[in-house]
Amino acid sequence: MKNFIQHCLMLLVLGVFSKQTFAQGSDMVVLRKGPEKTLKTYIAGSQIHFISIAGNEVEGSIKKIERDSIFVHTYDSRAAYTMWGTSFWDTVSVGLSHYHISEIRDIVKPKSGFGFVKNGYLFMVAGISYAILHVVNAPILDQPILPGQLAIAGGITATGIVLNRIHKSTVRLGKKYHLQYISLN
Repeated sequence: MKNFIQHCLMLLVLGVFSKQTFAQGSDMVVLRKGPEKTLKTYIAGSQIHFISIAGNEVEGSIKKIERDSIFVHTYDSRAAYTMWGTSFWDTVSVGLSHYHISEIRDIVKPKSGFGFVKNGYLFMVAGISYAILHVVNAPILDQPILPGQLAIAGGITATGIVLNRIHKSTVRLGKKYHLQYISLN
């Protein structure tokens, strides 16, 4: 009887470990720069934000990855209003979308600190505001409009425009960046 119980326990333990050993996980997709550098790895459960070749912006969590396709849970959240006139965000619907990795055009970069400075909008607003303030205040204070002050405002605005052109909020897939599907079978 003792041997029988030991054999049953041994079979139970082997059954549990063999199931864990042969359980198949989801595949993975890797964002690469060139052939060697890995920038980001996407697996089931991770968040992804991209723009498809049709121009649709897709953001959600990855349900699974298989056969070069990504299945994404998308959440439609909208402002809902209470009877007191205040609003709160409510999830209206949850959908499962299916995209092949060749259907992804851009990967959206996550928000970073001081992004409002990097994208140049702060400089453009500051330069234009300074120019308007100078043009409006000069006649009020009976002072001449100084071209040097307008040149400084124009330079700050031009710096903002250059920063805006240089700063990219997405990674364009193509020659330099690409998605690589990795099967874990």
